Amino acid sequence: MTLIVDTREHWTHDGSKDAHIRDWLERHQIPYRIEKLDEGDYTLDRKTVIDRKQNLDEVARNLLNRRDSTRFWNEIRRAHQKGIHLIVLVEHGPNIKSVSDVAKWRSGWSGASGRAVADAMIRTEMAYCVTWRFCSKRSTAKMIYDILTENLKENQA
Repeated sequence: MTLIVDTREHWTHDGSKDAHIRDWLERHQIPYRIEKLDEGDYTLDRKTVIDRKQNLDEVARNLLNRRDSTRFWNEIRRAHQKGIHLIVLVEHGPNIKSVSDVAKWRSGWSGASGRAVADAMIRTEMAYCVTWRFCSKRSTAKMIYDILTENLKENQA
């Protein structure tokens, strides 16, 4: 199984803030290739894709900020129309484990309300079958691989 990584993931060079994913894959000898994905950032079979978000501030911008949200909402709709299961993996840290935890969060940058972000997340779940998962940056690569291999096994059963 070869993990497909979207060309827009910028972890291919040393010093990148996202190189922790590449480093984990290489340490565990998990093959990957980089190619353009229209939906998500990571996949094994193109039936389930993971879109990685660096933190809840990025999620808030993507869901609530009109100038920044169009691309993300288009990606959600496109995945749904194609029958692709979109899982959004948010690297936010140990205090956020569920959408209900998001409701209690407050942005230190934008002042975005956790309740507004959580409500938008719930709407995407209900309308587009998006799944929200959470992790710390340290466990991102393992979670990506575990989620995708688990879903691949389920899809083949």
